[in-house]
Amino acid sequence: MTNSIAPSSQKLGTRATLGAGLLIVSRLVTRGIDLVTLVALGRLLSPADFGLVAIAMSVMLIAEAVMELPVGLALTSMPRRLNEHYDTAFTLQLIRSGILVAVLVVLSIPLSMIYNDQRVGWLLCALSVAAAARGMASPLIVEYALKLDYRPHLFLEISSKLVALLVSVVSAWWSGSYWAIAAGMIANPVTGVAMTYFVAPYLPTLTVSKWRDFSNYLRWSTATQAITSFNWQMDQLLLGKLISRVELGQFSMASNLSFMPSQIIVTQVTGPLVVAFALVRDDAERMRAAYRKSAITIVSVALPISIGMSMLSAPMVKVVLGQRWLDAAPILEWLSVAMVPSLFVGPLPALVISLHKIKPFARLALIEVCFKLPLMVLGAYYYRIDGVISVRLATGLFMSFCSMMAVQELIGTPVSKQLLAPWRPVACASIMALVIRSSDKWLMNLYTLSDMALGLASVVMAGAVTYIGSMFLLWAISGYPEGIESKVAALTTETWNKLTRPRSTFES
Repeated sequence: MTNSIAPSSQKLGTRATLGAGLLIVSRLVTRGIDLVTLVALGRLLSPADFGLVAIAMSVMLIAEAVMELPVGLALTSMPRRLNEHYDTAFTLQLIRSGILVAVLVVLSIPLSMIYNDQRVGWLLCALSVAAAARGMASPLIVEYALKLDYRPHLFLEISSKLVALLVSVVSAWWSGSYWAIAAGMIANPVTGVAMTYFVAPYLPTLTVSKWRDFSNYLRWSTATQAITSFNWQMDQLLLGKLISRVELGQFSMASNLSFMPSQIIVTQVTGPLVVAFALVRDDAERMRAAYRKSAITIVSVALPISIGMSMLSAPMVKVVLGQRWLDAAPILEWLSVAMVPSLFVGPLPALVISLHKIKPFARLALIEVCFKLPLMVLGAYYYRIDGVISVRLATGLFMSFCSMMAVQELIGTPVSKQLLAPWRPVACASIMALVIRSSDKWLMNLYTLSDMALGLASVVMAGAVTYIGSMFLLWAISGYPEGIESKVAALTTETWNKLTRPRSTFES
């Protein structure tokens, strides 16, 4: 049996946009659930509890990335898939999960000694279950992605997050222990993986007969994931030795919140973009156009979120997490800014996967660790959290430029065009920032929690209306070019026509 389902190129743009939109909606909902979880746990537990779990979680994520086998993306990029490919993918993931658990259990001993805290070691052993489960989803789930049908993904994501919310909050309320955080982290992937076998039934046969079809892709992708994960987690590991658990908990919370726009937008559109780019990779001009449009779309959606989070960090933290988390607000303000440069090169992972050129991405990850590691060690040692934030800002700018150079090398789009392409969202985000800034003093003068929550909601609404309105105004002034505005306008018109179209006698 051969599986090679792919959407027709004729309706590619619309289907890819709708698929990416559904994934973004999925991630918005799931991150909303995550936010509810963080709020509940933040009020039931202390920052020190989050700091303790952050150390074990950082080690787990690095080890997980070192042994990452993104077989789903490998299957997606294959022109032809046989049953043996799916069986090989399952077997490789099973081997990886077994080795990963063993590695994390062994690492728990020296980790407890390094941080002089046995609780860190026990947490790492428990979290190994989550790391192992994450790779064991039914390989046939990829067939939905190939058809750009992400409804099952939406169902799986929301269901597993709701289970994790229930488990973690009930555990925190009952025990008041940091183990509630770990319980939720374990429940999420275990539930999600189990449900994939109901959505995409699969009876595995253990074999590695097609491992050569995965080897080249996985070798470079795994190396890249390992280095990238180390780049993301090194600051928390360093700070864990230099600052208190309370301070680390504040930093960890702010860091998690600052990553939300990227996780909601960039991560979720990678799958649809891989399929979209793969269908136009033989046409250089269409590939450049597709990359440009996707980059503009990512910036258009994620930039106002990052800017808004940065400017409203203090009232947001006070309303959402409570008074004792206020020290996380200035950290969130600057970490959100540090995430902005990466948005301009958001489609790069999908581009290198679709072109089967993983080496440039691995090279970028290596450049980043060589640039960031010495600066991070010095910054964390001498300036603690302030030094880490400064290094993140510098690294974001430097790596975005390097990534643009890689895009120029891959598809021939000059760096200058990549910088100037999203000028409309940048201009509109600047206008939005002026509106938010004008409300700062009024918002901070609100004393009761209910007044501040209502004030925060009104400022967010005003910023959103300003941003969206100015986007469509600049779009009209620019001559209605094809882009996210035209997609939204077309979808809105189509929906309106369906709602207002008179129903015929037969339809009645």
